[in-house]
Amino acid sequence: MRETSEARRSELIVATLKSLRKHGYINSTINTISEESGLSRGLISHYFANKDDLLIVAHKYYLQNVDDFFRHVVWSTRSGGHFGKLLHSASVPFLRDTGFERMMVHYFSAAWMLPEVLRMHRDLWGRYRTNIQHRISAAARERGLVMDTRLAAITLTQLIDGLWLGWVMEESYSQEDCRMILRKWLCDQFGEDPAKYPLTPDIDLTHFETAAPLPHVID
Repeated sequence: MRETSEARRSELIVATLKSLRKHGYINSTINTISEESGLSRGLISHYFANKDDLLIVAHKYYLQNVDDFFRHVVWSTRSGGHFGKLLHSASVPFLRDTGFERMMVHYFSAAWMLPEVLRMHRDLWGRYRTNIQHRISAAARERGLVMDTRLAAITLTQLIDGLWLGWVMEESYSQEDCRMILRKWLCDQFGEDPAKYPLTPDIDLTHFETAAPLPHVID
């Protein structure tokens, strides 16, 4: 019985992500989620208090997948020393296309109406920036360089955010373009030759351990 209950919760969470992807935050309703899941409104109400409760849980689920993928990339990267790990850490948002990127833009707008979503966003991005700063520090020590790692981390993560938002909203440049820009910026800061560092890490980017797997979506 417990397994059935958990399975239905998971189905509703995934259906919520699909609804947000299609309809956005404002237009996603218990009805659209019910249609995506094939489960009744009454059953949804049994598991979740309301639409916002479901949206918050779904956001947490998606961010867990994002975090698990980041960890997989960082810990699986073996070449290039600390700089290689820094480069691929910065490139994580551009190493896969989940099909749910536009959904995140809807969550950005919802964050000001749902404080818990804003808190989760700040927590994940804060930890990401801290990780990037640590990797900048390690790469700098490796080369005997002195730099303001805090400001470097802020600059780099804002460059990443801007590239990501432009890639999602404009669709006028590719993920590879973004990785090339990040590689050049980092190599300029550290005096490295971009040709020495591949744009994509030599690891499996499809299979990784996560408690929050995402469904395959087709436009």
